Amino acid sequence: MIAENTEITAKSFREIYYSLYPRLLSFGLKYVKDQFVAEEVVEECMMYLWEKRKELQDIKDLKSYLYTMVKNRCYAFLRNNYKEISLETVNYESISQEEQFIIEEEAHAILMKAVEELPEKCKKVFKMSCIDGMKYKDIAIEMDITVNTVKSQRSRAIELLKRSLKDQPFVVVYLSILLKSQFF
Repeated sequence: MIAENTEITAKSFREIYYSLYPRLLSFGLKYVKDQFVAEEVVEECMMYLWEKRKELQDIKDLKSYLYTMVKNRCYAFLRNNYKEISLETVNYESISQEEQFIIEEEAHAILMKAVEELPEKCKKVFKMSCIDGMKYKDIAIEMDITVNTVKSQRSRAIELLKRSLKDQPFVVVYLSILLKSQFF
């Protein structure tokens, strides 16, 4: 990202945008439950970041700042469009959920980055099996390999992921939970 007291350049803004936009969108969607509105909110926040980049140089944690901005803009949207929603009620009830969403989004992003670094065959088998939920037999047919090769490539992928993520135990726990549920 960017260092403290450093102006956001066009290049660093692109990096921030492409790395955080999907996570912020998913985060905003948890509040507004509407893809179009969530996209609008995140784009507004990113536009604000770009327009105020010289004034925001002293922000110590840009990621937290953006998550907070998205949350606040989602609340503003809900408050302005659904009068029956009380901001105070939403705030108290969603603090732990909000933190959970952020942690899950971060863990998911770290895991997906690690998946992209797997050897090609492992990565393809892992994605088809664990992300797409395909059966071993279907993967074997599609990749023209044996079911045993699918099993061994999946196991190898999981072991490589656990090794590469060993310094991030929460992400390993997240991976284990996802593998048990077969839900990504």
